Amino acid sequence: MNSTNDTCCEASGSPAPSGPMRSFRFLIRGLHPRLLTVCPFGAILSRPMWVFRYLPVGCTHGYSRLAPSGHPAPRRSPLLSLAFCLILLPCGLFARGPLLKRHEYSLPRMGTIFRIELYSADEAAASKAAEAAFARAEELEQIMSNYREDSELMRLAREGASAPFPVSSDLYDVLSKSIRISELSRGAFDVTVGPLVELWRKARTMGRFPDASELAQAKALVDCRNLELDATRRTVFLKRAGMKLDLGAIGKGYAADQMLTLLQSRGFRQAMVVAGGEVAVGAPPPGETGWRVALETPDAGPGNPPCTLLLHDAAVSTSGDSKQFVEVNGKRYSHVIDPSTGLGLEGAASTTVIAKEAATTDALGTALSVMPVADGIRLAESLSGVAVYMVRQVGNGWKRYASRGFPAGCPGR
Repeated sequence: MNSTNDTCCEASGSPAPSGPMRSFRFLIRGLHPRLLTVCPFGAILSRPMWVFRYLPVGCTHGYSRLAPSGHPAPRRSPLLSLAFCLILLPCGLFARGPLLKRHEYSLPRMGTIFRIELYSADEAAASKAAEAAFARAEELEQIMSNYREDSELMRLAREGASAPFPVSSDLYDVLSKSIRISELSRGAFDVTVGPLVELWRKARTMGRFPDASELAQAKALVDCRNLELDATRRTVFLKRAGMKLDLGAIGKGYAADQMLTLLQSRGFRQAMVVAGGEVAVGAPPPGETGWRVALETPDAGPGNPPCTLLLHDAAVSTSGDSKQFVEVNGKRYSHVIDPSTGLGLEGAASTTVIAKEAATTDALGTALSVMPVADGIRLAESLSGVAVYMVRQVGNGWKRYASRGFPAGCPGR
């Protein structure tokens, strides 16, 4: 074997046997060299007793049988009997399975860095699966991007107000999920927020507040109830001309779900996909009870390190303004927009959501950021398998809120 720490080892090089081991040495003398690779008694006897289930009957104890004269034959030594049976047992019977190694891959997708981490004994297969997962993310970006003029979403914006527009199953699925979250949050999450997103992008670039008249015009186009889906024909109709959709608050989560599903379909169940602030995880890594996910919250600092969650077969997203915001006249506005006011949220804050799917955590992270804290916690607690943790700046300090079911360990829990 390659490692001296392995349970099985070569018989040559072992100390000279004595006592019952002498008998064992006598028995193996003259056998083919391939039969000399066995597990020593010490290694076998140190194993749990289930190992012996695989030995032939009579191998684990002495036995007696009738001699020709009708008298019982002497009982054999248990150790000698076991040794005889083990001569023909290949060392592989007690060898460990394939060693799972950690593999990590990353590529830019959807304006951020997507990362895959998985465990596999086959590096080539792992690499091919990761490549396919990133290709799936690229496919979804071409469907959902509002930066690419030739994307399916942008074609819907141009043509969807004149007649019902046939869409792909992915786009229809994302829009269906979006409408459900919009209804649950009473409009706090709204994918028709596209015109407002465009205005605030310009505001961040130019460093000035959006023009009031432009803000009013854009806000008039925002209402998810003007988005009409036909499940039978799989079409989408925009009831008002000028409507634009923005999937920035659900698209990356949906992509993370799809990538993880692809990896699992290829046998890589111990996998994690990170898509910016959206994380989807499968079965735990080897020897662990879950994946460790550190939360990015604005209150983290030298005296308050980020709290870490331990998750498996779940998703988590953190929505906040730590990286995307604009300051105008001394006020800080988040990239998260309140559809009811058309304004970016004010003040440092973060909202972390745990659920089964990353599309849900992504969308709910935005919705619960917009909603009042008490209403957000109420909504989270009304949904099966959903938990939320919020950090809000109040004056010069921080307040933390958590729903029932959110794991202990974070400040305020």
